Amino acid sequence: MKKTPGAIILSSLVSVGVILACGFLAAPGQKSTTDVLISSPTPTETPTPTETSTPTPIPPTPTRTATLVPTPTRIVTPGPTATPTSQFAPFCSEDTAASSQCQYPIARQSSAFCSKKIPYNLILLNQGATYEILHKYVDCWDSGTKDGKKLLTCTAPTAFYFELRVCDSACTSLSIETESARCPQGYNYNNLEGCCTPELQAVEGGCVMLQLRTVSCSVDCSQYKSSSACTNHGFYCEWNSATNRCKLRE
Repeated sequence: MKKTPGAIILSSLVSVGVILACGFLAAPGQKSTTDVLISSPTPTETPTPTETSTPTPIPPTPTRTATLVPTPTRIVTPGPTATPTSQFAPFCSEDTAASSQCQYPIARQSSAFCSKKIPYNLILLNQGATYEILHKYVDCWDSGTKDGKKLLTCTAPTAFYFELRVCDSACTSLSIETESARCPQGYNYNNLEGCCTPELQAVEGGCVMLQLRTVSCSVDCSQYKSSSACTNHGFYCEWNSATNRCKLRE
C-alpha cells in the first residue's frame, strides 16, 4: 500500500518524539549524549590567615636647625685722644691739658709771614707765661689772645735767626720723659698732665727756649751799588764779594 506524504511526515514526528522521551527516561547514572557539558566552578580556597607583624614606626625626618653664627665685632683703632693699650697713658688732648695749670707745650710758633716787606712771627704762649728777648735786633709785643693762648708778635730783619726764652711758673715741676715705657714709640710722657705727646720741647725750671727765624721778604737789594750801602741794610741784604753785588739775605 502506497503511503501518502502526509503519513510520512506524521510518522517521522512520532519517531522523533519517541527518541526524546527515551532520553528523558534514561537512568540517572547514565549521561545522555545530548547533555551539554557545563564545567563546574573551581572551589575557591579560603586563605589561611597569617600572623600579622606589628609595623615598625618610621621616625620623622629630622628638621635641620640653622646655627646662628655671631657676627664678629669690628675693632676700631683708637685715635689720638684714646688710650692705645691698657699699659699706656692716654694721649694728650685739649681736655687733658685743661685739667692741669701747666699746659704743654709752654710756647710755640703759630705762623711767620711778611707784611709791607716786613717779616713777622706770631708766637702762642701760656696765659701765665712770661718771655725774654735774647737779641737786640728783635722786637716783640702782646697782641691779645688766640685759641685760649696769649698771642705774641715779633719782628726782626728778614731771614734772621733769633731765640726767645719763655717761662711759666706753673710748669716748674714739668718733666718730659723720652722713650718712656708709659707711652708708645714716638711719644713722650708729660708727668704733670699724665699723658703722651708727640711734641718734644726741652723744659728746664719751667722755661723753654724757642729758636725762631723770620721769613725772607721781597726787598730789592740790587739798588745798593756799594758794599757800605748794602751793609747799611744788613737786616735784609748782604754783600756778595765774589760778584760785587748786594743780594737779599738768605
